[in-house]
Amino acid sequence: MTFLPTVLAIGVGATIGASVRYYLTQFMNATMGSTFPYGTLSANIIGSFLAGILVVVVLEKANLHEAYRLLLLIGLTGSLTTMSTLSWESVEMISSGHYGQAGINILLNVLLSLAAAGSGVVLARYLFSS
Repeated sequence: MTFLPTVLAIGVGATIGASVRYYLTQFMNATMGSTFPYGTLSANIIGSFLAGILVVVVLEKANLHEAYRLLLLIGLTGSLTTMSTLSWESVEMISSGHYGQAGINILLNVLLSLAAAGSGVVLARYLFSS
């Protein structure tokens, strides 16, 4: 693929992923409160689970055009999950003296996101094993 179609495919996926992350964060703040970054945590878990599923489906099972692979794997899941927001929120907690909360935030994001990605891979391989 040439430069422009690659950028467009990633950009479309990124627009969708970032929008989902934004509204998911708004929803989580409205339902759970904003004393802990539940929105970022949920976006990272959901995005990692989706990435696990998509890696199997897109790379192992489906014969998709490269544009769709870029849109889904790089654009969508890359912008749905957010390391930068996790980092910023954790630094803010540390700066405010909330060391334990920052540690819990980091651990939950890393461990649950890894577990979600692994679960997505296992689930997709099980569902598409026929």
